[in-house]
Amino acid sequence: MKPTDVIVIGAGFSGLSAAYYLQQKGISVKVVEAASQVGGRARSDKMNGFTLDRGVHFYHHSTTELSKIINLRNLELKNTYPGYLLKYEDTFNLFTNPLYQTVDTISTALAKNATFTDKIRLFGLYAKLKTTSYNKLVKETESSTFEYLSKNGFSKKLIDSFFRPMIAASIFDYNLQSSSRLSKVYLKSLFQDHVALPKNGIGSIAAEIEKKLKPNTVLYKTKVKRVEDDGVELVNGEFLESKFVIIATNAINANEITNSKSIDAECSHVSTIYFSTDKAPVSKPVVMLNGDNGTTLVNHVFVPSLLHPEYAPENKHLVAVNIVKEHDLDDDELMEKCLSELTGWFGLKVMDWQHLKTYHIKYAMPFKPILDEVRFTKKINDTIYVCGDSLSVGSMESALRSGRETADLIAVQLMKGNYKQTDYSFQ
Repeated sequence: MKPTDVIVIGAGFSGLSAAYYLQQKGISVKVVEAASQVGGRARSDKMNGFTLDRGVHFYHHSTTELSKIINLRNLELKNTYPGYLLKYEDTFNLFTNPLYQTVDTISTALAKNATFTDKIRLFGLYAKLKTTSYNKLVKETESSTFEYLSKNGFSKKLIDSFFRPMIAASIFDYNLQSSSRLSKVYLKSLFQDHVALPKNGIGSIAAEIEKKLKPNTVLYKTKVKRVEDDGVELVNGEFLESKFVIIATNAINANEITNSKSIDAECSHVSTIYFSTDKAPVSKPVVMLNGDNGTTLVNHVFVPSLLHPEYAPENKHLVAVNIVKEHDLDDDELMEKCLSELTGWFGLKVMDWQHLKTYHIKYAMPFKPILDEVRFTKKINDTIYVCGDSLSVGSMESALRSGRETADLIAVQLMKGNYKQTDYSFQ
């Protein structure tokens, strides 16, 4: 292959963003992707008329980076219900954002897992995060999320029954040991805006970005073995030459191909089991949280076909069951355990649900016990850079910004001629 200015490893949000901004500056780019489609851990599969996102993802309207690249109207976004349906003991209560002043706020007020003081403090947390900028939140005193909630006076009952499953549904941290700064960033995003899904699955976001790239920019099913100062070696032995390399994979793969431990690779895992059913178990497109999560596996349930009927064939619904806790069950045992638990939610009718597919996402989210700094790019040496949300806050917004800022840095170096000069005249 003809040498190129920049090779980007990975076609997730950060890699696609970097490629887009480099091409906008007239710089030649090739993106090498080990999978058969773009999107990284935010991909979608089609199966028998169903759209299966690889784990439950949502688009946050607080995101600003994506609209710089694509027209959001192409995604045909629809908002989920602004809150959560909490299953606690033998009842369901809607925990809705009081700032939206919906009728369902009454359900929040009646929830028995929260004291009167909890409810007042919950409203105070809504208001505080709504009015505090993201930049200020990431500079506040750091602690674990559990310590932050405890110091703010929330009862152990509310922390265990509401905050644990809610935080786990957002950043997959059921133990609440992640950075309080990171949790506050996510809570602010959830509290101040609706979240949404694209009509054609979360994978359609990356697909829309790819459309903005030049034809044949992405090389699919192309796996990198190692990175050199002047290019990358593929597992098939081929060497692709370039002036710069951007590693835009998850941290585990980044460390593997650089043969180092330069990127913090601590991460959270999640499993998602998809079922087909003739009748949806609820009437609203709302995330259902398990407030009895202490001895159970199911963390949250969502029915995407209530939001977009296109997620399922006609007269069918798609149910996504999500597990955040670690376990040692095989797929059949996990499915049986989850269905058994869900009979306590919806009755024996869940035994008629048809299993579609189980996903185990091994690198679902970078785990940040301490968010000591927010960074969006990392320089390995003069020609090798790393980008991605593993460097900062795990989110689409961070990934896209990381790609953009890394592209800007490399563009400056190319302009200055700060790269290894190679004589290609005899190639």
